[in-house]
Amino acid sequence: MQVTIIETLKRLEQVRSVLRSLPVADIATALERIARYWLNEAAPERRQVLTELPQRLPFSRPVCERALNALFEPMTAERMLRLLDEQLGDRRVLDAFVLRPNGVRRKAFGANAALLILAGNIPGIGIWDIAFCLLCKTPVLVKPSSDEPLLPSLFAQSLAAVAPELADTVVTLLPTETDIGALLTDAVEAVIVYGTDETVATVKRQVLAKVRVIERGHRISVAIIAEEFTDERTAELLALDIARFDQRGCLSPQICFVVGRGAGDAGQELGQKLAKALERVSAELPTNLREGEKASVAQFRLTCEMLGATVLASSDASWTVAIWDGERGTEGWRKVACSARVVHLVAMPSLSAVMDTLRPMGKFLQGVALATDEATAEQMAEALGQIGASRICPVGQLQAPPMEWSQDGKHLVAELVRWCDLEPIALPPKESGWVEVFCGKEERALLLRAALEGRGIPVSLQSEVDPTDPTVPLQRLFVPAPYADDARQVLATLNDH
Repeated sequence: MQVTIIETLKRLEQVRSVLRSLPVADIATALERIARYWLNEAAPERRQVLTELPQRLPFSRPVCERALNALFEPMTAERMLRLLDEQLGDRRVLDAFVLRPNGVRRKAFGANAALLILAGNIPGIGIWDIAFCLLCKTPVLVKPSSDEPLLPSLFAQSLAAVAPELADTVVTLLPTETDIGALLTDAVEAVIVYGTDETVATVKRQVLAKVRVIERGHRISVAIIAEEFTDERTAELLALDIARFDQRGCLSPQICFVVGRGAGDAGQELGQKLAKALERVSAELPTNLREGEKASVAQFRLTCEMLGATVLASSDASWTVAIWDGERGTEGWRKVACSARVVHLVAMPSLSAVMDTLRPMGKFLQGVALATDEATAEQMAEALGQIGASRICPVGQLQAPPMEWSQDGKHLVAELVRWCDLEPIALPPKESGWVEVFCGKEERALLLRAALEGRGIPVSLQSEVDPTDPTVPLQRLFVPAPYADDARQVLATLNDH
């Protein structure tokens, strides 16, 4: 439901305490119920999304349908609770202070509220972020993209109908609302922002210093394929990665490096196989390009050919493969950006050459899809992680990340919470150290000492003299503070006799 800012802030105060009172297991169960609802083909919200999204975004209905299924299928209560155990050590820390091995109890507190600023480049972006916020007992203000305000709004609307315990915990704002500063009240402790680097920088300038900003800015992904893996199966898997979101997501493989001494010939062969695979995939997942995007594809093809690439393309603008081989071609691909189901296929003589190429773009590197033997993959993982990659996976899986993956190198659950430690509250005794229980003549002191030690009470004896008569010796008896009361009882008993 879309509301004004004033209404949003009032509602926020009302739902925060309700959300915090819910056991996290109940929240996970409610989210699973919502997910199952959205997977039902008869759900009116799902039908509306699949009807209207292709009109709003340059994606066909099959692409949007697959995107919805990929979003909601992993959202089971068991899997979400297991994720919390993984990220926080124990899901129960969101409900109560939990005892740790060191004797200290610890609790995780979600933000009072999170502001989620969405981009509209791919369908369904932000749905997992909303789920993670709710699992951390954090209500969410969603500022959707003006390109795609539909799915976030309908998802929030479905909460009230299917999971009333979560009603009003997600509030969508009008997509035209641009005054981010008005949303940054004291209640908003976290901001999750998707968009270009310029968008992220603009938001950060408006955020108070103590507000956590989780950035989802510009990222790129690549594929690396060893020459011995340039077969039809790899081509089919790579085509699926390319086609799923038409190269618009942070996990879209814009560049595919073919590696080996014969990479030039292998790249040409893979290019031919990839072209056929993309043609087949396009029948299952057709594109839905606007006229302006079709013109951009035509310009991409022409520019790549002028720079020395071999260009394989569909008869329309559905797909394009630019194959770069040789010294001239290896450099030319850097000058042409990818979009709308186009990909660069670049021959590289060695893995070290690939790493040298990726290193300068490390801060933008998100995912890497591999088609290599397992030993090579393990060897590459360390170097790719050092460069900046946050996800390394088999080719064909790049556009289908698991719910547990650490986007941009961090998981939102861990980013959202702050911790409070409760140490044992054991006050020291009123008296500590050694306590004096007797001061008197030596004969009496020795008698009392024997009596106390006979009852297992440690005794320390100090000799002094009577200040009024230096010729008279005095003895002082001390016992540890925990034994003081017992010692006094013993002495009182002896004095009575």
